[in-house]
Amino acid sequence: MGYFAPGDVALRREVLHGRPWSVTPTRVVLDGPDLLVVFTVPDTELGYPPHPRPHHGQALGRTHWRGHGRLQLHRPGDAYSVDLYWQDEDRRFAGFYLNLQAPFRRTALGFDTLDHALDFWVPVDGDWHELDRDEFERYVAEGRYDAAEAEAICRTAEEVAAMLTAGTTWWDPAWGDWAPDPAWPAPTLPEGWEDY
Repeated sequence: MGYFAPGDVALRREVLHGRPWSVTPTRVVLDGPDLLVVFTVPDTELGYPPHPRPHHGQALGRTHWRGHGRLQLHRPGDAYSVDLYWQDEDRRFAGFYLNLQAPFRRTALGFDTLDHALDFWVPVDGDWHELDRDEFERYVAEGRYDAAEAEAICRTAEEVAAMLTAGTTWWDPAWGDWAPDPAWPAPTLPEGWEDY
């Protein structure tokens, strides 16, 4: 499978228990052997295929991406992405959000992963902190992750916490100054997206 070109649409699918759970069309910023960077354009439509366990975004009525968009940095093999967020009318950089998730797997139309609930927030000003431990433990109790998966997720959380404590983060802070191409429209879900 080849790499995507800047501006291409790549579908980010979350796959739960072997079935697509949510689909977000993203714009490719950079794609190569060491890094995949995608951007969720503001007002992008979010897709929720039929699933025995409906996605929480669907239950909350989240049909489109809100805010300034989300930039996501993925390294092959990492069980997390580094997401960047901006805030306020002047699009001021807010910080890095480390989203624990299954290592991405390339597909013909994009890539697959699965959110692992545990996250870390690294604000521009202030100390990092872990998020959503209660949510993660609830998901484990509900069977969203089995015991081996839960143990692996906790190991990743420990590794991320150690990296943040040591200050040995790998990503370039200059990504905080990045801005999307104003000519990029919000991508749409392709025909047949529920079945792909």
